[in-house]
Amino acid sequence: MNNNPIVIADTGGVIRFWSPGAEITFGYSVAQCVGKSLDLIVPADYREAHWKGFHRAVANGEAAVEGQINTLPVRKADGEIINVPGRLTLVRQASGQVIAVMVVFG
Repeated sequence: MNNNPIVIADTGGVIRFWSPGAEITFGYSVAQCVGKSLDLIVPADYREAHWKGFHRAVANGEAAVEGQINTLPVRKADGEIINVPGRLTLVRQASGQVIAVMVVFG
């Protein structure tokens, strides 16, 4: 079984999927995350830039970092901020419209 942390958020930035690997790595349970804003895991100092890029990517259907491995800051349940490599993917309908944003960490 793959224990990579995987997080999927809808186009409003609400967490819709939280993998078992995310539970283990970040310390939040599924119940604590699903239905909550990504602000739960995005450190406060990074939120402004995060949301600017997030909303631009959803609106434009493209992200400069899509498919690349980037180090992303994540706020764990205990408050510790860790830097984790992750690959962002925009999840699209057949028409190309973005319906979700997924990051596979690890």
